Amino acid sequence: MKPERLPTLLLRMEAMRDSLGQAERKVVDYILENPEKVIYLSVAGLAESSGVSDATVVRACRKLGLSGYQDFKVTLAQDIVTPMQSIHEEISEDDTASGIVDKVFQGTMQALTLTHDSLDAEALVKAADAITNARRVVILGMGSSYSVAVDMQHKLLRLGIDAVAFNDSHIQTITASLLTKDDVVFAISHSGSSKDIVDNTKLAKSNGATTISLTSIGSSPLSKTTDIQLYTASKETQYRIVALSSRIAQEVIIDTLYTLIAIRDKKYVDGFHKIEKAIQRKKY
Repeated sequence: MKPERLPTLLLRMEAMRDSLGQAERKVVDYILENPEKVIYLSVAGLAESSGVSDATVVRACRKLGLSGYQDFKVTLAQDIVTPMQSIHEEISEDDTASGIVDKVFQGTMQALTLTHDSLDAEALVKAADAITNARRVVILGMGSSYSVAVDMQHKLLRLGIDAVAFNDSHIQTITASLLTKDDVVFAISHSGSSKDIVDNTKLAKSNGATTISLTSIGSSPLSKTTDIQLYTASKETQYRIVALSSRIAQEVIIDTLYTLIAIRDKKYVDGFHKIEKAIQRKKY
């Protein structure tokens, strides 16, 4: 029986292994031994598992002809999972419509349960404290994370808190440059590896702003940057560009923060009612 042929990217890694430096070979060796596990790891997670630095992981990816770690994970995932799995891990081509409905709903409910069970209530309280004491809350998110950022902005504004969400990386940089110790940055990234989000969060922190991250559970460049870390937990991989069930878990964390803040002081409830009364004029 012929041995199973390795996927294209893994074959390239085997061919290039001997031309890499010692630290980069550690990365490649770990990937070759654990390809299915790697697509669930952040860059920091792979670095820790390989015993190297984050920079070494990125350098190894670039020497393999890829633009960076996210490009590597997407390419590897396309090699080793089916097209259906790249949309949703539990779905197969043979599933009926009702079967797909069940699996998507079950995946979302499981993500909520896992997030609930792993959530750090103390970190939520710290985040609520920082937001209520802030002069301004700047929310950073790109891609699907931006929809969560806008929802958070909407909720905080309804409480009378000065909040703004940005997804343009240049506007994020300009804003982060002007923040002070009186401000809060709330950075949202499923992978925790979005370069613009990480860089602009670091910039805000260097100017004294309190930084909060909302990422998938585990070490990531973003979570390692921030003062307060909030996490979602799901079986959804981090190689996909679009987060599915984890996005719902992110929304629930935002709802929880909103509630924690709203019950703190009568002024938030009063502000909410004032806004509701004003909005009623826009309805028939």
